[in-house]
Order: sequence, then C-alpha cells, then structure tokens
Amino acid sequence: MAKNAPVFLLVLLFLVSFNDLQAQNGITFDKYKTNAEVQKTLNMLQQKAPSRVSLHKIAVSPGGEPVYLLEIGKELKNVPAIFVGANFEGKTPISTEGALYLAKMLLDSAKYTGKTKWYILPLPNPDATSGYFAGLRWERSVNNAEINDDKDDQRNEDGPEDLNKDGMITQIRVEDPEGSYLISEKEPRLMVKADPSKGERGKYKIYPEGIDNDGDGEINEDGPGGINVGINFPHLFKTNAKETGLWPGESPEVYGTMKFIFGHPEIAMVFTLGTSDFCLAPPRGGRKGGANMESLKVPARFATRIGANPEKTYSMTEVIEMMKVAMPGRGGSAVTAESVAEMFGLGAAVNPLEEDLKFYTAFSEKYKAFLKAKGFSTERMSAEPDKDGSFELWAYYQLGVPSFAMNLFTLPKSADPKAAEAKGKEAGTKEGPSKSTEADDKEKGILAYLDKNTGGAGFVKWQPFNHPTLGKAEIGGFAPFLNSTPPAAQIDSLCRMQLPWLLTLSTKLPDLQLMKEVITDLGAGIYRLELFVENRGALAYPIAMGTKNRQPAPVVVILEGENLEFLEGYPRTPLGDIGGNQVKKLTWTIKPGKKVVKAYLESPLLTPAVKQIKIGG
Repeated sequence: MAKNAPVFLLVLLFLVSFNDLQAQNGITFDKYKTNAEVQKTLNMLQQKAPSRVSLHKIAVSPGGEPVYLLEIGKELKNVPAIFVGANFEGKTPISTEGALYLAKMLLDSAKYTGKTKWYILPLPNPDATSGYFAGLRWERSVNNAEINDDKDDQRNEDGPEDLNKDGMITQIRVEDPEGSYLISEKEPRLMVKADPSKGERGKYKIYPEGIDNDGDGEINEDGPGGINVGINFPHLFKTNAKETGLWPGESPEVYGTMKFIFGHPEIAMVFTLGTSDFCLAPPRGGRKGGANMESLKVPARFATRIGANPEKTYSMTEVIEMMKVAMPGRGGSAVTAESVAEMFGLGAAVNPLEEDLKFYTAFSEKYKAFLKAKGFSTERMSAEPDKDGSFELWAYYQLGVPSFAMNLFTLPKSADPKAAEAKGKEAGTKEGPSKSTEADDKEKGILAYLDKNTGGAGFVKWQPFNHPTLGKAEIGGFAPFLNSTPPAAQIDSLCRMQLPWLLTLSTKLPDLQLMKEVITDLGAGIYRLELFVENRGALAYPIAMGTKNRQPAPVVVILEGENLEFLEGYPRTPLGDIGGNQVKKLTWTIKPGKKVVKAYLESPLLTPAVKQIKIGG
C-alpha cells in the first residue's frame, strides 16, 4: 500500500490541478469583480473566440486604471453595431457583471451576432468602483482626478473617515438650531427636511462621516477624486457643478468613449446598464428650456410666406406641411424638423420627441409582459431618473439613435411598510422623534424591506459619538451600496432574467431592403423607374431625434449604369425618413445606355442592399 502511495498522490495532485485549471478557464458570476478581474475576464472572452473578438484600450483613468472595450464581430464588415456601456457612475457593480454576462451570452450563441457587431464597455469608471472593494467601503461616483472642490489652495485634503470603525462611511447627525432636518415622526431612524410652511423648524444638521481635516469649518467638502464619469457627457452638461468636471469630456474615460463612438458610425443602437431604466419606463420629459417641438409660434417674417397665423401655435408636423406647400418641388422635400428649428431659432431639444415616446412606451409594456412571463416581479423601488450629462441621454439626444437603459437591481417594494414604522419607533432616540414631515417613501420602503428580509441589517443604528469639532453627535444611516448592489449570489439570476430583453431589442433595428421596381417605357429610350425601399425592422430610420439633429449617417440610394443619363432625379438620392415596417418610393426618369442598371443602398449603419434592374426587356 505504501509502495502505491506516491502514484495515488500524483493522481490526486493532477486532479486537483486540473480542477483548478478548469475554474481558472471558466467565467463565473458568483462574486463582484475588481477592475483587474474585469480585464482578466475580457481576456478570457477574447481567447474564447480570437477570430471574432478583439479588445480595445480606450482610456487610462486618472487613478492609472486601464479602460478596455470588447468587440464581438470583428470579422464582420458593413453591418450595424450595438454599443453597450455599463456602470458609468461606478456605484453599480451589478451593471459591470451584467455587461460581462451579456458578452458571454453573445459568444455562447451566434443568433444575435451573425449580422450585428457588438461593442461592450463593462467598466468605464474603475476609480469610483474601487470604493466597493476597499477595506473602507465608501459609495462614491467620482474618479481620482484631482479637483479642488472647495476652491482653496489644496486638493483632496478633506475626505471621509470611519469614525465608528465599522468599515463603512455613513452619516453624522448633530443637533443644531440652524439645522434643516428633523427626526421623522413615523420612522425615527430616518431624517427628513423640516417644512416651514407647516410651522416646522429644523433641529439637526447632517454631515457625511468624517472630520474637518483642513480647519475651514466644513466636513468632507473636498474628498479624494473629482469627476463623475456618468455625468461628464455633453448633453445637458452642468457647468460649475460639483463632480461634473470643467467641460464635457474632460475625464479621459468619457473622452475615450466618445472618440471611439464617433470613430464607428456603424453604431445604430445603444444600451446602458446603470442607475436609470428606459426599459421599464420611457425617458422622462418635463424639462424646461430648449426647443418645444410640439407647440410652435411661427415668426411673423415667415408666417405670411407660408400662410400661418403668427398669434397661433402649431405642431412641428403642421409647420412642415405648410412649408412644403409653400415650397413645392425639391425645396419642399428638404424641409425637416431640424431645418425648421434652425430657421425659427429654436434651442436644443431637452425632452424626448413624441414619435420616439411611442416606441419607448410600446417596448416598456412588452418588457413588463416579458418579465411577468418569467415570473420576475417588477414590484420594486423605482430606478433613479436619468441625469443631466449622462451617457444614455447623450446617446439619444446627440447621436440620435435608440438609447435603452436598464437597471438590473433595485430593492423590492415591501408589502408591510407599517411594520418598519413600528420597529423604527422602538429604535427611537432618547429624545424621541420630533414632530416632522413624513420620511421619504422610498427610504421607508427600504427600511421595511430590510426589517422583513435581513432583520434590519443594512441600516446602521444611530450611536452616540463625541465629535472633535461638532461635539455631541450620532453616527448611523444606510450602508453604502445598499440600494444598488444585491448579494453576489443573485447576480446570475438577475442577469439571466433581464438581459435577454436587450437581445430582443437588438432584433428591432431598421432593416432596409430594395423591395421591387416598376418600369414605365416613355418612348425614345426613356424610362420612368420607380424603386420601392422597404424597412423590415420595427424601428424607424432614423428615429425622430435623429431626424431632428441629422446625426445618423443618411441612407443614400445609388443608381449606376453604363452611359446612364438622368433626365429627372440624381445618381445619389437621400432616402430620408422611413418608418418601421414601412415602404417608401423613389422615382427617376432615365435614359440608360445599357439594359441593366444597378441600384444599391449606402449607409454605414446598414448592411448594403444591391439590386440588378433590367430595363427594356
């Protein structure tokens, strides 16, 4: 027996080594990944299909972290592409996992990659995401750019400290007659803004956990880092606001993303995995300012020319029709919402256009039905609203392509919020709750969920603390990443349930084909050619916002032939707008030198469609 022991040990060692190798070669979703682990996963995906997959380094973060993008379909030419960006704000690690999960799904099945290219950016804000993995867990959205937030002579000199040594940065509350907050009457664990209109006066001030490092009387006003990658994009960019940066694209991660996208005009659709959710609800409207495209007053200098009343308001569609009547022929056909906006001096659009809201609303209803069929409940906390300067808004408003956002996780709604209120009263402070406005419904719902499912874990109970400058205070509040990051054990199921919807959306891209032609012999070797172009896809090309800003590359219908003479029409004719599942007719009067004319569609966003047309028998 002893004689065979070495052989047994060698076999055992081989099996252990083999299992370790298998684990190393497998891509798992049972933990959240650091940026180094994300890069390792991307390399594994690339090695899985080297002929189809490539990696692009698009930036290096201010913290020295590389930012990589995965391309699936590098062998494909002249096909539309979909861009997927995840976790721009750095505080939703589940979004990064979702992007990697989606990449693996695409490589495991050729159904969605045969005629479509994919660009996947899983972690464009690695500096901020490092806060999840740090020994001191701190939820932040800014990268490591050195920004002087408090406009003094120092940078990053006043960041947070873990004063109660629980490994997390939460909040400090301290009684102060100049405070704006009260303890909620119904939920003493929560703080609410005092409402002067109800005769309320604030009793507390709230600070992030830390001390006044620079002695300027402020706490944590100039912490490490500076730019939130998720709000550094151009559309509705806020100047002179904290975390936005000095100008759009200042952050290298954002600049690299935009440079890549502008260098790939074949991108026809964008998906964002993050805090907002255009899949469950359309992009929000109601922003003030910018161009109102549905209630226009025609300036007097134009009104008399097109037969409009300068005192009356018109929809954009009505104005376009009046201008087409006033400018017959080719001049009228060139009238677009964008040209009208330029003539009338309208500002930039800040709200989604009505025609686009139709497809957003229709798809959101189908998505809810899709989740319901899977037994996946949509009864959960609302996703955060889209933010000014975000990637998903920039993609819609300035790229002019369908932009869908998906939030993979928010906490479920509690079925018993009153239970949380009762438990909260038990956990009230010695002073007892002050008369106040009701606590925020979302925060009450979070507490109700925690009380029901975790025994309250996730909320740090307020505990007394003697602060060096504030004096008698308390430290507590919600734990970092609570509402955005589920337990790692849920990653697989959340991705498996929701991400297939993005694959479904990818099949809705415009699909333009040359449907048929009608040829009429006009005599003397002259023919009228009517060519019908069909959009077999569900989405219009371009969408209404794309028409407004003229950003997507136009589709051009080209006629070629030996000694082909054009009596009416042009060799290169812009197709213009074409709706989903619609047909459009173009007409030429031509005198062909030969009996065969070639027609084809040209656009970087579409697979070329070519047709050989026989003329004259």
